[in-house]
Amino acid sequence: MGKAPLVSVIIPLYNAENYILETLESVANQTYTNVEIIVVDNASTDNSTMLAQQFCMSHPQARYYATPVNSGGPAVPRNLGINVAKGRYIAFLDSDDVWNPDKLACQVSLMEEDRANFTCTASSLIDENSVRIGKITREKTQKTRVYGIKSLLFRNTITTSSVVLSADLLGDRRFNESAEFVTVEDYHLWMTLIALPECQFKHIDRTLLDYRYMSASLGQKEGKYRFLARSLLASSMFLVQSKQYTLMPISLVSHLIRAVLLKLKGLDS
Repeated sequence: MGKAPLVSVIIPLYNAENYILETLESVANQTYTNVEIIVVDNASTDNSTMLAQQFCMSHPQARYYATPVNSGGPAVPRNLGINVAKGRYIAFLDSDDVWNPDKLACQVSLMEEDRANFTCTASSLIDENSVRIGKITREKTQKTRVYGIKSLLFRNTITTSSVVLSADLLGDRRFNESAEFVTVEDYHLWMTLIALPECQFKHIDRTLLDYRYMSASLGQKEGKYRFLARSLLASSMFLVQSKQYTLMPISLVSHLIRAVLLKLKGLDS
């Protein structure tokens, strides 16, 4: 594969004192070592700031940045991280999620060999105590699936902390920082990128990420119906911007079905 390309790992941080060190160590312990770690503190008010700064001081591949005020969501710190990233590839990791040791090695190898420029992986759920919830996706080494934009219109099936993409593909595109896009800023960007003719997207059917599910998280506080409304806004704006008006009914119907299912299951809040 020649010289290993640099991967920039962007970690937006806000009040994650109980998890940030586990998250950072999961990056430091990657079998793929040509990595720069970019921590962007979104005005934390707990011990997260101190813990992140201490980690960065003891790890030369890590850098610490901070926003002057809390932005209300991860878009601003992620975009700041993108702007200072130096890597050929950019990876995203939320401050409470955990990577498996060979995650980056698996994705970079696939991207270099198959010329993919956008990859994500399967994930398992963990709780506040890092205990896995439910079944773990069965590993199928190097098995990949290709998504089209129609698949994403039904729902966002891409976990942000599993994403590695090419800096060239991303270009000057960024997460939408509008308040209306909080919790769905990633969904809008993924649709925008996957719709590009130059995008070579692959999903790796291996569980390489532990995604932390917490009832007090930003997404859970949002409320199921409000989150659906934001998802519909994100998909609709994408379709208008890309002038793919004929796909609008797919998005509308899929979100309507999900709303009905939520009502039937009594999950509205």
